[in-house]
Amino acid sequence: MKQRILIDKLEFYITNVCNLTCNGCNRYNNYKFSGWQSWDEAEPILTRWAEKIDIRHPVILGGEPLLNPDIVKWIKGVNKLWPDHSGTQVQSNGTRIDCVAGLAEALDPSVGNWLGISIHNPADREEIFARVRNFLGPTVVETQRNDDPIGSDYQFINDKKLTIHAWMSDKFVQSNIMEVDGKYTLYQSNPAVAHENCTFRRFKNYHMIHGKIYKCGPAALMPEFDDQNHFDISDEDRILLHSYKPLTIDEFDIRGEEFINNIDNQIDQCKFCPESYDYKPITFSNRKKPWIKEPKD
Repeated sequence: MKQRILIDKLEFYITNVCNLTCNGCNRYNNYKFSGWQSWDEAEPILTRWAEKIDIRHPVILGGEPLLNPDIVKWIKGVNKLWPDHSGTQVQSNGTRIDCVAGLAEALDPSVGNWLGISIHNPADREEIFARVRNFLGPTVVETQRNDDPIGSDYQFINDKKLTIHAWMSDKFVQSNIMEVDGKYTLYQSNPAVAHENCTFRRFKNYHMIHGKIYKCGPAALMPEFDDQNHFDISDEDRILLHSYKPLTIDEFDIRGEEFINNIDNQIDQCKFCPESYDYKPITFSNRKKPWIKEPKD
């Protein structure tokens, strides 16, 4: 049997939905973007992927992954298919951490699982921390760390070693989607310059979306967003936008190794992203109501 290819970090996008609408979101959650994937739909194809790839660091995210009703199944399923990982990370905004039945059990610390929280509005920090304390129970130990190897600003851990890392993340680089005169459009950049400055390329993450592996998150999300909201772009650009070829499991034996070993290569769709990125404070002018408490059952 051919040895499986090791991927250092693979992000599982399990929902486009978020209960926040932070301006500048690179998952497009400040616009109308919908859709989520059930575990029962994903499991057969991911089972085949587990025969081909190893993952050192799996990450489950969205959107807001805790809004996916199958989040517990997703965590347990990824752990089962890739048991030798360094720990599954679930990346959340923290607003529903104490609303999901079975989440603490699924975040089994004995296999290295943990939950990360990105706090986008400093004014919400204490509200989110209160939810974290409620979730972890009375034995929680809190630290504010500068030497944390994960790089988080705050760490919470309870007597069962269940760990939550939290970051103050109140700035985003600008999204590659622009809204002009009430219409959604994309950049028209020099693709070589856009690729050179790409934040996705810098982190070298792969993305599992609808059972296919992408080396570029926007290359996956832009066509899906276009299907839902229709970009104001030329027919030629629309064809280009939808022409990116992710790696499918059926093609793995033919092009899998080449695809995975060439994450740094420029793609034609780089033209739709900015040539430079500026970190800007997140604003919440069109924010939804995220703090509605839902029953655990």
